[in-house]
Amino acid sequence: MKHQILTHFRVYLCLSLVILTIGSGCTKNYSELNTDPTRLTTLNSGDVKGLFTNAQYMGMYSGRSSSEYQYAQGFFADLFAQYSAITATFDPTDRYNIAQEWIQEQWIATYTKSLPPLMSILKETKTPETKALNSIARIWKVFVMHRATDYYGPIPYSKIGSDSTVVSYDSQKSIYLDLFKELKEATDVLNANIAQPSYGDKDVIYNGDNRKWVRFANTLRLRLALRISDVEPAMAKLEAEAAVAGGTMAELSDDAYLKVGGVNYNGYNRQSGWNEFRMSSTMESVLGGYDDPRMSKFWAPSVNTGKYAGVRNGMNVAEIVAPANDPDNTSGPSDALLPGSMFKTPSTVMYSAEAYFLRAEGALNGWNMGGAAEALYEKGIEMSLRTWGITDNATINSYIKSTNLPKAPGGYFNTPALTDIPVKFSSVPEKQREQILTQKWIALFPEGHEAWASIRRSGYPKLYPLVHSDNPDVPANKIIRRIPFLNYDRDRNAAAVKAAEALLGGPDNAATRLWWDVKH
Repeated sequence: MKHQILTHFRVYLCLSLVILTIGSGCTKNYSELNTDPTRLTTLNSGDVKGLFTNAQYMGMYSGRSSSEYQYAQGFFADLFAQYSAITATFDPTDRYNIAQEWIQEQWIATYTKSLPPLMSILKETKTPETKALNSIARIWKVFVMHRATDYYGPIPYSKIGSDSTVVSYDSQKSIYLDLFKELKEATDVLNANIAQPSYGDKDVIYNGDNRKWVRFANTLRLRLALRISDVEPAMAKLEAEAAVAGGTMAELSDDAYLKVGGVNYNGYNRQSGWNEFRMSSTMESVLGGYDDPRMSKFWAPSVNTGKYAGVRNGMNVAEIVAPANDPDNTSGPSDALLPGSMFKTPSTVMYSAEAYFLRAEGALNGWNMGGAAEALYEKGIEMSLRTWGITDNATINSYIKSTNLPKAPGGYFNTPALTDIPVKFSSVPEKQREQILTQKWIALFPEGHEAWASIRRSGYPKLYPLVHSDNPDVPANKIIRRIPFLNYDRDRNAAAVKAAEALLGGPDNAATRLWWDVKH
């Protein structure tokens, strides 16, 4: 019997073609297609482009499903990054309790919904006329896979789609090495074929703009370079400088979003209507203390008090139901991030502001980033403010030079201030690093996936300890480092999962650090 991932791979190709053709032929021949992948070798150009649309939505756990985003990210990375905190009594994930029946949605979205169409595209685009299609698909595959490996560490990678009863896992180091190779090769080919038509309106991020995909790929390469900067500093410098030389995202028009409309909605917005989380005290301390103009863009004042108020991560049921932590006394998402706007507000993929913060940190490392750390840091802040519609130059400049400090939220737990750094760039190198990483954290919102990875790697921004942890491997005063391997794949791929435990460098639990997580 062939491995379940392979079966899912074939099934999803069939389902993708159903969506594309709006017909019954694929369903009618379902069993044949599921057992004979050669039937899928006749995809035409329109089919290939349509598959890319699905790969984009599913790579971000977004689109048509009502729960994928929440189960894949909202209940996990967004909480671990302390953007939000749980105020629903049934949900223990904010106390580091890994609910496998929820987190498996991330695995399913990646391996059975996003990768199958991508692999089919890569198979079908091997001619000179399809080099742009192939290159962009390779770039997007890197994006999808880096998110997966940064959750678990080792994952199935090089053997995806293999006709085997066991699909082996790759070490995270080997995966990262290949991610860099893929980005370099894809951008080289895409640059050489920059005028070649690609996905057009089937590309729901850049509408087939190849130049924007090059800048996106270089920014992703820079992101990954910073990720490995403590474990492989020489390689990180080489990759980072090559990415910047190739041109990273620089303008608001480079910001990457998934379009919404029709049956495809913003997954973050969709989950907001279930009233299960509120602004974290971490965000309250930083945004409130800085008098940050993005506060009202991210969050709404509490219904009862008209003030912005967060809650602590890791509350138990008794604390959740305390009046001070009641949803009507704390801050939920802003109108732009509520269900009423889920067909208006596009889903965040990557901001150009991040590129400036990455370059600023690289400059602190002594790398050639095309500018000094302070100037790049300030440009990153400006770009983030403008991304959220704050365009008044006086407001922007005042914020950049502000000496305000994070505030003490107080509240039910009498919470102190998170840290003591202002926005204004410091003369102390380690303070500079904390400022860059803290402002990057704000700028990444609501993309908790990347924010959590950045925190684990750098130690910044500082986070409040959980009030309680339900996880015996990760005490309340420690940061959760990874998602353990899933029972979902153990049930289907047991030998490979067992073998992968040896690749971790520690036990298969939430306290074991990933390959690149070595500094703090």
